[in-house]
Amino acid sequence: MIIRPSFASAGPRIGPALALAVVTLAAFALLVNTQTASAQGGRTISSGVVVGVLTDDQGRLEKFAVSDSGGTVIEYSVEGSTEYGLETQAGERWVATQADEPIEVVGRLRDHQERFASITVTSQNGVALSVVERESGKLETNLSYLFAVFAVTWAGFFAYIFFVSRKQRELQREVARLRASMRTNTDE
Repeated sequence: MIIRPSFASAGPRIGPALALAVVTLAAFALLVNTQTASAQGGRTISSGVVVGVLTDDQGRLEKFAVSDSGGTVIEYSVEGSTEYGLETQAGERWVATQADEPIEVVGRLRDHQERFASITVTSQNGVALSVVERESGKLETNLSYLFAVFAVTWAGFFAYIFFVSRKQRELQREVARLRASMRTNTDE
């Protein structure tokens, strides 16, 4: 008599539940994180790297363009009241307005363009009101991504452990059944 063990079983259906959890967490993270935010009074705040600097005949800044993390290029014009708070490569902070140092502004923005250094621009109707070194960011946004990754990782780990332990119990029962069957066959 030949006994063939049956290892086929329905097993737990964790795939769809895990996929739903991943999609839900990803959607939550996308809703929380935005690169451009509207502030009071129609002001817009965006972050990115300088991709273009346009000057007039006298070398003063007329416009500059910034590319955000999504690849969208946003063009800004400037006024005399546009404020700058940029850091040099050495980490020294330079603060001025467009009216105070119009030619130095061009050099600072081109330096940021060469270094791919991120800046944050506050604007209204396409006119830059302030240009500063990229703000530290939204710590809560970064933490939400970190939480989402850890939650998905741990959920996947526990689902895998559950699945493996269930398979192990099934195999142990099958081995015990085979041993009992073999004892019964040898006793006969």
